[in-house]
Amino acid sequence: MTKNEIREYLNTGKALCDVLELAAGQECGIYKALTFDPAAPDEVAYIPDMCLNEIPSGQEDLPPDVIEDILRYCYTMQDFIDEMEGDIRKAEDLFHFCDWQHPISAAFYMELCGWWDDEEL
Repeated sequence: MTKNEIREYLNTGKALCDVLELAAGQECGIYKALTFDPAAPDEVAYIPDMCLNEIPSGQEDLPPDVIEDILRYCYTMQDFIDEMEGDIRKAEDLFHFCDWQHPISAAFYMELCGWWDDEEL
């Protein structure tokens, strides 16, 4: 589902939890696509920790400004690819690693820990 499709559903008064199948992250609620699909760049791949980011996942009839705030937390497949500067394999690693945090924070941690240091150049 794309951000625009999510916006359309939320604008009809539905709650985010009625639009997406939310899941358990690391001691929190998140949304995560079942697979990473670079062939669908506009598809929402991930939404980080709902509670920490004050995302009203169960609330219906949200005002337009709250809907737009929610959409800012919706990371697409392309967002993961962009974060990894076009490297699809690294983008997929990042996608699989994320289980509560924002992708930029996870990427920083992965780089800091040398996640990809053993790769052949």
